[in-house]
Amino acid sequence: MAAVWNEEIPAAVFYCLGGVIFWGRQILRDRRYLIGLLGMAIGMLLLFAQRHTAEQEIRMVEKKAPKEISGVVLKSSQTERSMAYLIQCQGWDGKLLLYDTSNAKVRTGDWIQAETKVEIQEKAGNPGQFSARNYYFARGIYYRGFAERIYVKGYRKNPLENVLEKSREWMKDQIQEQYSKEEAGLIQGMLLGDKSLMEEEQKDDFKESGLIHLLAVSGLHISLAGRSIYRILRRIGAGFLLSSTAGFFTALYYGMLTGGSVSSIRAVLMLGIYFLSQVLGKNYDLLSSASLAGSLILIRNPLYFGDTGFLLSFCAVIIIGCIGQETGKKKKVWGKVLSRIVFPLKLQMGMLPLMIYLQYETPVFSFLANAAAVPAASVGFAMALAFVWLPPLFLHRWIQAFFWAVLKISQIKYGMITIGQVPLWWVAAGYIVFYLAGKKKVKMPFSVRVGVIYMGILCMTAVPVMRPKTIAFLDVGQGDCMMAETAGGMILADGGSSSVKKTGRYRMLPYLKSRGKQKIKIAVISHMDEDHYSGILELLEMGRIEYLGLPDVPRDAAYESVKTAAEKAGTVIFLLAEGKVIKGADFYLKVLHPPAGSSLEKNAASLVLQGNINGKRILLTGDVEKEGEKELLRKELKQADILKVAHHGSKNSTSEEFLSLVKPVHAVISCGKENRYGHPHKEVTEKILKYNSRIHRTDKEGAVIFW
Repeated sequence: MAAVWNEEIPAAVFYCLGGVIFWGRQILRDRRYLIGLLGMAIGMLLLFAQRHTAEQEIRMVEKKAPKEISGVVLKSSQTERSMAYLIQCQGWDGKLLLYDTSNAKVRTGDWIQAETKVEIQEKAGNPGQFSARNYYFARGIYYRGFAERIYVKGYRKNPLENVLEKSREWMKDQIQEQYSKEEAGLIQGMLLGDKSLMEEEQKDDFKESGLIHLLAVSGLHISLAGRSIYRILRRIGAGFLLSSTAGFFTALYYGMLTGGSVSSIRAVLMLGIYFLSQVLGKNYDLLSSASLAGSLILIRNPLYFGDTGFLLSFCAVIIIGCIGQETGKKKKVWGKVLSRIVFPLKLQMGMLPLMIYLQYETPVFSFLANAAAVPAASVGFAMALAFVWLPPLFLHRWIQAFFWAVLKISQIKYGMITIGQVPLWWVAAGYIVFYLAGKKKVKMPFSVRVGVIYMGILCMTAVPVMRPKTIAFLDVGQGDCMMAETAGGMILADGGSSSVKKTGRYRMLPYLKSRGKQKIKIAVISHMDEDHYSGILELLEMGRIEYLGLPDVPRDAAYESVKTAAEKAGTVIFLLAEGKVIKGADFYLKVLHPPAGSSLEKNAASLVLQGNINGKRILLTGDVEKEGEKELLRKELKQADILKVAHHGSKNSTSEEFLSLVKPVHAVISCGKENRYGHPHKEVTEKILKYNSRIHRTDKEGAVIFW
């Protein structure tokens, strides 16, 4: 059976179901909780109203298909290859992200007119892939465009935004002057939320060590900025009102300065509630504060309800509120060290189910990294922010040492457990198990309690163990990529794109993780065109491939670059030519073409693999065409359940004679949306349909998955 991947965010449904159960239980105890249920119902109505309004506007924009837009520039930022401008277009609720490579002189506040094709933010085409649509929709950015021409028509003065922009640029310049390049990237990321100076490997280190939260301006940063001012003023004798007001506005300005992410908005609101409690002389309750902050954010923009940043930020606060931070009597040195380790361990355990659901994996011993890095990062952050206004001094070398320590801590391997994609009930089961295991007093017989914990763990373990094996043709734009799960590990046949950058990092690796795998067991490259090997080259550089099969043909520069990367990563290389076989317990692939040392043109000399994977007869044809396909017709071609159509559906491949021998049940065409080659060509699809084959296209359907 074939399935098409359609990205959905069911988190809202899950949390609503959990909320209904919670409120139902509370209402049975006290009818006053009906007020809470009413608030939840109003929130859901707001969510659906916002979605309906967004969908209506999007349909209107799609119908009009504008070729020109006008609006005011709200923000500007530098990307790897272009400038990105956030535009509030005239007459639209949704904002547009406009990319420009013309070096036009555009500033924040300019009223511009641009020639561009307006596109809706892209959905995720593959399981595990980052969904630009979900991310940007939550931030009110529905559209994107690539500017052909930009005309500046006027300027709308926004003094606050101008001050913020100048402050950001000044701080960036100061940081880059005060610190060496490696540490400056980390400091700029922590202080401003701008990670543009950091290498991808550094970001990977922070993610794999569980320290990625240090690079997102959040409660830690906002609290340090706001509470520092508050404490300084209190120590010099200022009153609660003055100290709290100064602390709040410092935190607010800093949150705006760093871009106003959902986690920083949450932190500013909660800090404001804390300061209000100080002024009024009331007790501060963390969970109540988080509830109010979350409600205010969702009233302002209900689409944040399914946003990953929103869920992780509030989940962390709720876990902290539940486990509490130990206070009271003074402890000895070892007691303090132990509490430094135990607290992040509890937090990590509390976050585990949601982390697995959202990211498919988690570092095993990240609590050790946090126990060591967070204190160093906190001291370094406070000092770097306090002395950012000074010229480079010896003092900055001392501050740099704290960030150097954080970088070194992030580079240590803390073990990684990859579970893969899990259903929502898995998350619920995880929290039930943790609750029953950690709660001292539960109104339940001990034997029943142990039984429920055991069954919960058993059911959670069964999800990755019993996950069905799949054969997936990923959406990589204009390129090819097939991943098949076998008893021995993941097999990869081609993996690259000429239209999507960093295919390996952002499309292939996320899918691999979503299937609960960390590495590719065997990868095969059919021929050395970018759209067949670029993603594999990335995975090699990350050390994610164990064995690599290359065609036994004359070598070119691309061949040598792949070979060098494989040797550097310790990947075992083997050569493939006609007659060679790759096999395992539940798969068998035989090379039909080309013979060793073939002098055919690159496409014509593509590796062609025929065999059986997980009980399905499969034929993988690379870009074989013309002379290569003619040679192939003389080989042992058999009927196929799944045919990967050659050369993205080019008219130079897939002849009538070829189809009469193969007679595929399913024909998969991997190509990019609106590609400049016109793939797949109409004559090819018409020929395939003559044989009653079902055509699957990655440009229209996303990833095509066979179970």
